[in-house]
Amino acid sequence: MYLASMTWHEFHEATSDDLLALVPLGSTEQHGSIGPLGTDFAIPEEMARRLEAQYPDRLVVLPTMPYGVCPYHTEFSGTIDIGTAALQSVMTSVAEHLMNAGVRRFAFLNGHGGNDPALEAACLGIYERGGLGAILDWWTIARELDPRWGGGHGGGQEAVVMMALRPDWVRKEKNFVPEEIRSLTPELKSAYGNAIAFKGATVKIIRSTDAFTKTGTFGGGDDSCAKADAAWGREIFEGTVRYLGDFVEEFLKAPLPAAKC
Repeated sequence: MYLASMTWHEFHEATSDDLLALVPLGSTEQHGSIGPLGTDFAIPEEMARRLEAQYPDRLVVLPTMPYGVCPYHTEFSGTIDIGTAALQSVMTSVAEHLMNAGVRRFAFLNGHGGNDPALEAACLGIYERGGLGAILDWWTIARELDPRWGGGHGGGQEAVVMMALRPDWVRKEKNFVPEEIRSLTPELKSAYGNAIAFKGATVKIIRSTDAFTKTGTFGGGDDSCAKADAAWGREIFEGTVRYLGDFVEEFLKAPLPAAKC
């Protein structure tokens, strides 16, 4: 089911404790030299479409949220940051109104790490009202399922999945620029975003993304866009979707908590 395609009375009849509201969301932001600005919401949107096809009577897919929390990337053109407070307000309101209609289970299918604090706050509100909210960060899941499926921001992992899903959006031959990561000092090495590796541990030194990467890509190790191809992307996408389907099946069995408010 797709919420946007239903009438209000059709949705009213469909709601129950056994219905899962699936919320795809991401961000509109820079993704390196070949990654399109819509990478972070386009991938969850397609994953949600595949899950809906598997569970057409158990899932209601909400319209995709294309904007998120990405203040570190705003020096790169096309990035749109709405901030944590705005995203938390929107996701909390979405959950509240659906819970008023009878929905108790939510899964936020997320494509952008900066969204997590806002989603955690929304999920806590869901729990306090007697529901359950899950946050599914697809890129983290993919890396944990298979290290070969991992990658950094704007690197090969995200680029190849977009190659598989929207090849017309990824123009590697025209746009690819070799990645160039700059460390703060020879001993304070850039690891991932503002994470700095120093003598076997990690600390954070907060800067904007353009301070340590020329192209906007970072943190992927050998996850270079130079090696990007659609076959790798299809493998990552299909494997992650299989896992998400298994999770949905189990999440629908989870007991609901008692409301605290």
